[in-house]
Parts: sequence; structure tokens; C-alpha cells
Amino acid sequence: METRKFVSWRRCSTQKQGKSGLGLEAQMSIINYFVAEAKGELIADFHEVYTGKNLHGCVELQKAMECAKKNGATLVVAKTDRFRNLEQALEVYRLMDGSIYFCDVPMAEDAATYKFMLSLSWSLAEREAAITSLRTKQALAAKRDRGETIGNPNATISETMRANSIASRRKDAQLNENNRKAYKLASLLVAQGKTITEVCRELNENGYKTPNGKQWQTVQVQRLIALYI
Repeated sequence: METRKFVSWRRCSTQKQGKSGLGLEAQMSIINYFVAEAKGELIADFHEVYTGKNLHGCVELQKAMECAKKNGATLVVAKTDRFRNLEQALEVYRLMDGSIYFCDVPMAEDAATYKFMLSLSWSLAEREAAITSLRTKQALAAKRDRGETIGNPNATISETMRANSIASRRKDAQLNENNRKAYKLASLLVAQGKTITEVCRELNENGYKTPNGKQWQTVQVQRLIALYI
């Protein structure tokens, strides 16, 4: 019987997570355990630190998927929460034609059952997150009612942290599909000598939408053009 091949992908949102249960080393331990349990072979590993929301920004994920497809391997991920939501997980599931395994979702006999279990796992995780959020809000409200100070008064945000946050948001905006489509037309119109107001009108008349699915305003068009400069 041929040994099942795996290609792993690991992700952390921040460098600090390397010290937590979501760290890259912890993910590797989980992956190694379940690959061994499946009597498989890990032929390649890809990892990255990425804080953005857009899957296109996960460069190592794209490499891992290509490697898995090329070698007839299964993409293995330690936990489903390495993706931001169910839609992202299902998108990668689709791109991999179902050849993906999440260590926190038990293997199933067929692809349809596994896809259902993946969706169920996310639903349960989202419900637990909602309950946790509600408990946190209730606890904070109780503290305020008692007149207690909320938050760490000594906490500071470094310039590096602030710069990284801005850079991450900018990269997400650049990768947004609505922005990319709108910019192609906007840049062409600007090159033709059109004003920002005229560009805005052209975008709306041609059905281009903002990242939030709304019509463009002149100030947003200005930001759009500056985004890619």
C-alpha cells in the first residue's frame, strides 16, 4: 500500500504567537503527530507570519498548495482557525479539490462527509467565540459598574507595531479584488486627463463597487489611486 504524502502549512498572526499554543513549533508538533497516526509521510513544510485578511497575501500557502498538487499530496493544517473564517477554509478546500486535512477535524470516509464536518467544526467554533465575547463584555460592564479601571494603563503601542498595522491594512486593501478592478479603470481615466469627479462617475456608471460593495465617492477614489502609488 502506497504511503500517503502530506505537505504542511503553518501560520502565525504575530511573532509573539510563537510563544503561545498557536506558535509555529506547536503547530508542527500537532501536524507530525497526526501525519504519523495516518501512517503518512510529510514531504514538505511551509510556514509564514501573516496578519492580513486576504488569502492572496499568504504567499507560503500558495507555495504549499502548488507543492501538494504537484506531488499528489494532501495539504495538512494543524487547526482550522489558521484561516479567518469558514469561507476561507472552504475556498482552499475547493482549490485543493478536497485534498486537505485539518488535524482538529477527524478524517472521514468520503469528501462530502469531511466537508460537512469542517463546516460543523467552524459553526461550533464561531458559537463558542460569540459566547466568549458575550462573557467578556458582561465582565467588563460589571467592572465599570464597580468603578474599576479597565485595561492596562501602562500599555504602550510602539511605532513599529503601529507601522506594521498600517502596512498590513494597506496590503489587504491593495489585494482587494474590488479595489484592483476599479484601479485599472481609474488609472486609465486619469492618464486620459479625467478629473477625480469624472473618474468617480465613470466607476459608478460602469458598476464598479468599493470593498464594502457600495458606490464610490470622490474621496475614496483619491485614496484608491494613492493606494497603488
